[in-house]
Amino acid sequence: MSQLDRLKILIPNEKDENLLQELLNRAEDAIKYKRRTPPELPMESQFATLQIEIATFLYNKLGAEGETSHSENGVSRNYENAHIPESMLNTIVPLGKVVL
Repeated sequence: MSQLDRLKILIPNEKDENLLQELLNRAEDAIKYKRRTPPELPMESQFATLQIEIATFLYNKLGAEGETSHSENGVSRNYENAHIPESMLNTIVPLGKVVL
C-alpha cells in the first residue's frame, strides 16, 4: 500500500490527491532534514509511519498554520510551534559523519 493510500485512510473526505501528496512530501522533507539525509536519497523505511503522522498533523493545521492560541465556543487550540512539533521529530536520530 502506498503512503498516499495510507494517508487517504486517515483523511477519507479529502479528494485533492495533490494536496495529500504535498503533505507527504513536506513530512518527508522534515524527516530528512532532522535525520540529515541528503535530499536526493530516499527516506528510510523506518520513518514511513512517522511520515503519515506528520502529514496528518499538517493537514489538521491547514488554515491555522501559524496559530499559537485559539479559543472558540469552549474549544481551545494552541500549537507547540508554528511548524511540526519537536515532540514528533524527537525520535529521529541524526546521522553521524566520520571525519578522517
